[in-house]
Amino acid sequence: MKRVIKGGFLTLSGTIGITGTMMVAMQSPANAWVTPPGRMIISIFENGLSLPAILFLVLFVCGLFFILTDNITD
Repeated sequence: MKRVIKGGFLTLSGTIGITGTMMVAMQSPANAWVTPPGRMIISIFENGLSLPAILFLVLFVCGLFFILTDNITD
């Protein structure tokens, strides 16, 4: 049960962080971009938000891992 709570908080904080990063990137969109990565990812790279985006993504994935592996460890 404790792993589910930890995973829930990590997933929630990762989701809020990823959403915030996307909101900041939408405030100043990229003027030129290439098709495969897309405009949002290019805007994140141009604004220098790649490190926070990666950290929030790691929080999100770790939280999901904790939630999904809780039943295996019991």
